[in-house]
Amino acid sequence: MREKWARRIALLTGLLVLLLALTFAFIQNPTETPVITESREQSPSTKQQEFIGIDLKRIEAGQQIYKQQTCARCHSIAGQGNPHNSLDGVGARRTALELRDWIIGADALQGELPAYATKLKQRYRELPSDDLDALVIYMQSLRF
Repeated sequence: MREKWARRIALLTGLLVLLLALTFAFIQNPTETPVITESREQSPSTKQQEFIGIDLKRIEAGQQIYKQQTCARCHSIAGQGNPHNSLDGVGARRTALELRDWIIGADALQGELPAYATKLKQRYRELPSDDLDALVIYMQSLRF
């Protein structure tokens, strides 16, 4: 009789441990809706275009400048690049003027950016005006 109870207790203990492990795994790794990065890499979605009303060619030009200037060394978009400084949704958080200031490391941001970041960003002041505008427009398209 004791042997039967010992088996039952061992079985119940094993099930309890398994249940707790599954619960812990679920809490630590919640299921998320997968992010499709391919469409963002190619061009902004139709929803983004309608929402911001910006010329698609200017957005694509800004995306190319982002790649040419290797901005992904310090920033990420849709999980691509340095994850410490994500730009996802930056177009919803900042105005065009604020985005331009952040891109070029404007003097007004002296306390908000680390000194090394300000120094790195100041090289973007030398970008042609059209390129800088296209980069700002691309950043504005990153609303989601």
